[in-house]
Parts: sequence; structure tokens; C-alpha cells
Amino acid sequence: MRTTKQSGKASQQAFQRGLAIAAAVAVMAGTAACTSAVAQSPAAPPTAIAPIGAVAPVPALTATVGQPAAAAPTASAPAAARTEHPASGGAVSELQQRMQAHELSELRTTYNGAYGASLLFAQNDLTYYVTLFQQKDLWRVIKTTNEAFAERLYNDFAKQTRTMADLELQRIRLEAQKERSERQIAAQEEKLRGLKTDLEIQRQQQAQAQERQKVARSEADTLDAERRAARARVDELQRQIRALEAQVNAPFAPSQRRR
Repeated sequence: MRTTKQSGKASQQAFQRGLAIAAAVAVMAGTAACTSAVAQSPAAPPTAIAPIGAVAPVPALTATVGQPAAAAPTASAPAAARTEHPASGGAVSELQQRMQAHELSELRTTYNGAYGASLLFAQNDLTYYVTLFQQKDLWRVIKTTNEAFAERLYNDFAKQTRTMADLELQRIRLEAQKERSERQIAAQEEKLRGLKTDLEIQRQQQAQAQERQKVARSEADTLDAERRAARARVDELQRQIRALEAQVNAPFAPSQRRR
């Protein structure tokens, strides 16, 4: 009886060990399957485009460009063609190196004020670089092998340069109008000063003319009085002369004898 109990107990222990070993094998197999699935799954493309770290972002460009959030990538498109790289230091350095090595062809470029967008193409690996820049300094660089996405992204960047340049162009126009107004003000002020100078000269000359006329009138009156006095004197002298001439020219009358 004791032998039978011991044999049953040993069988039960062996069965439990077998279950534990099976469970451990199942856990290890599940872990390995998960690890393999994670390693084989392709990385999802980033949906946001970050600006270059050295440049402060503009609010109009902080959203994803050229790729709407609601549009999901199709399963037929290859993952490599849809991969886009944010404008990090690596992407910028890579672009600059390839530009210096003359490995890129400039397909399209748009300038709007101080901003611009370019679509560059590397023929050796069929890679597109879409860039956004200001003052000819790289701002954002997107690398992709999808031609349609590159064209759409370039068009979006070009539209954004136009939007951002509107204020700059408006500032340039307003500055030009301000400078023209300042020139007009300076010309009008110069003309006003000239007119004031002319008026002052005219007033001075008019005062001098009036004073000269007053003096001349006084002198004329004095001379006229002197002329009349001289004429009266002349008339008096002529009267006296005629009287004396009459006496001198009178015939001699002899005196009568007294009786």
C-alpha cells in the first residue's frame, strides 16, 4: 500500500515538472516571435518636419508640409520611397557636401523676397532634396526618393515663401513710399524756405523803395519851392533890367531957358 502511494506521488511530481518545462518553452518561443516581428517591421515615416536647429521656427512652417495628416500611405508604395528625413544637421551636412561635390542638379528654384525654395536631384541614387532657405542660408532640408512627394513638397515650400515674403515686400514698398514722401517733404520745405526768402527780400526792397520815394518826394518839393523862388527872382531882375534899359534908352531932352 505504501509502495502504491509513493509511485503515484512520483508520477504526479513528474507531470508537474513537465508542465513547468512546457510553459517555460512557450514563454521563450513567444518572446522570440515578438522580437523577430519587431525587428522585421519597417519604421514608420515621420509625419512632421522639424526646422534646422540653428534657426528659430516660423509659426507658418511648424506643421507638416506637403503630406496631410489624414492621408495614410498606401500599402503598395515602397517604404524607402516614402521615407523623409527632417532637416537635421546630418541632412544639411549631406546636402552641402553633395553640392560642393557637384552631385546635384537644380530642377526648380523660387525666390520671394528674402525667402526661397529649391528642388535638387541626385542622379546617381535618384534622390530628391527639397530645401527652404532665407537669405540664401539653408533652413529646412527634406530628402526623399518619391518624385511626386518631392514636387508636392516643393510647391508647398514655394507657396510658403510667397506668404512669408508678402510682409517683407510690403515693408519694402512702404519704405520706398516713405522715402519718396520724405524727399517730397524736403523739396517742399526747400521751396517754402525759398519763398520765405523771396518774400523777405521783396518786403525789404519794398520798404527801401518806399523810403526812397519819400525822400525823393521831399527833395522834389524842396526843389520845386526853390525853383519857384528862383523864377520869381528872375522875373524881378528882368523887370528891373527892363526899367533901367528904358531909362538908358530914353531920348535926351534939353532943358528950357528961363525968361
